[in-house]
Amino acid sequence: MRRKWAKGPNVSDTAHMPFRLTRYTVVELLRVIGFAAVVLAAITAFGAIIKPLAGDSPISAMQALKYVGLSLVPMLQYALPFAAGFGATIVMHRLVSDNEIMAMSVSGLPYRVILAPVMVLACVLLLVMVLLVQFAIPRVYAVMGRVLAGDLTALLSYAVDNGRPVKFGDLEIYAEQMDVTLNPVDSEADERIELRRMVAARLGPNGAIESDVSASGAVLDLYEQEGIILIRMAMEDAVSWEAGAGSLRGFPRLEPTHAIPVPMPERTEPIAMSSSELRAVRVNPSRHPTIARRYQELADVLQQFHQREAMRTRLKKHGEVDLPTSDRSGHVWRVSAGGLSGGKLKSGPDQDVTVTEFDAQGEPLRIFRPEDATLSTEEGGLDGRDQRLVLEMYAVEVEDPPGADYPNRRREVKIANLDPFEVVDGMQPSDGVEILAVARSVMDQSRPVKKAVERIDSDAQKLTGQVTSRLWRRWAIALTAGLLPLLGAVLALNMRSAQPLTVYVIAFVPALLNLVLIAGGTSFMRQGSEIGGLALMWSGNFLLLGLIAIAWHRMARH
Repeated sequence: MRRKWAKGPNVSDTAHMPFRLTRYTVVELLRVIGFAAVVLAAITAFGAIIKPLAGDSPISAMQALKYVGLSLVPMLQYALPFAAGFGATIVMHRLVSDNEIMAMSVSGLPYRVILAPVMVLACVLLLVMVLLVQFAIPRVYAVMGRVLAGDLTALLSYAVDNGRPVKFGDLEIYAEQMDVTLNPVDSEADERIELRRMVAARLGPNGAIESDVSASGAVLDLYEQEGIILIRMAMEDAVSWEAGAGSLRGFPRLEPTHAIPVPMPERTEPIAMSSSELRAVRVNPSRHPTIARRYQELADVLQQFHQREAMRTRLKKHGEVDLPTSDRSGHVWRVSAGGLSGGKLKSGPDQDVTVTEFDAQGEPLRIFRPEDATLSTEEGGLDGRDQRLVLEMYAVEVEDPPGADYPNRRREVKIANLDPFEVVDGMQPSDGVEILAVARSVMDQSRPVKKAVERIDSDAQKLTGQVTSRLWRRWAIALTAGLLPLLGAVLALNMRSAQPLTVYVIAFVPALLNLVLIAGGTSFMRQGSEIGGLALMWSGNFLLLGLIAIAWHRMARH
């Protein structure tokens, strides 16, 4: 009788024990991990809004709340791994302290069965983290960038209302009044902004103003495209100033020849790109807005090279070249020389360098006979792409009018408003591959072209390092989320007499070290050391695997 009573319940309980254990352990793990993850993510999300609130950007209360809510998602990449490690440590330590683990082991359950819920949870966390860091979090970062930066119209409105200039890249705009029209009927623009009493300036690399335009009124048409917003501008009663040319000119109406690109910050950083977007940029770096601008700069420099070569050929063949002015006067400057070398005009065997100014009717006005003269290209305009030729003459003898009995002498004469020499076979800026190929073939003949090619190569290499490091970093962080609960669980089983927080601290230290090593490896890869960066980045996860293996071996032996 006693024998039958002992055998029946034991067999039944043993058969159902793995399922009951798994269900009980999973419920406890999810409860503790969920609570810890929410608390950690909320704390870090509220901390993320401190810096934007301390800045100068206009952030409303609704924007701040939305930013904090969105921040919860990217903060999960750090909160989930540590919350999973904390939950596994607390739950397993309580089970081992209550002798439940010992009872399971004595009943014949191996440790792989006892820890199966933790292993399954680790695999699930790994998959969740992969989806988060490779796809979901980059999208949220993009939305956060838009929320934080606001749109261009909101920034302009905030600046106008507060009497402050607003800056977009290297463009700074100030205005006293503005009106906004959505989808104007006479344009395909997404939005139209009308400004009154406006000043716009283009800043150089050192922050100095390279060119500016003031106008009584201006119309800005905004076109939103992938990664950028294009601004087409038209100004009435405008006065422009170019620092390079040193010229001040007035226009009844001024329209820059090119649209001004304003990059969207959330689409230009690798952190806001999904895995597929990062791989596409790695294959073709010109898809990135920064590299695309470099290609446009190369196209402009290559065009200047072709212009100079065309002028050199013209001077060598005909001995003269006509350069019209870019203003409305209709004047033409005829340069007579034997050749052009490195931008310097050269005398011929029987021909000195002379420059003749003609009026709109073709009548000569003045004749310049310089001892030295150079032709260079200056970039101007608010977009920095309006090119003009600058003719500089030194130690000049001037006949004004031509044939004057007493010519005067000037130390220097600078003509800064000449249209670039027309090139029939110019490069197409949209064909980046062909532009780069042609540029490499002539880069030894032109120092500016060589520098532009080197900038593209350098920026493309940096971008490739950033993209590659970002992809590997995401995999390393995802694996960390799978390893921390295993480490916390096996340490808890080995340290049953210690306090649970003590066990977690012991697991927390190598986990924190792992994040430091991942960040260090990312930095190494961005600097070009891919092999060393990968080794450093993954060394922390290998350390966690080693600690898990040692703790498991000790647990199984004892």
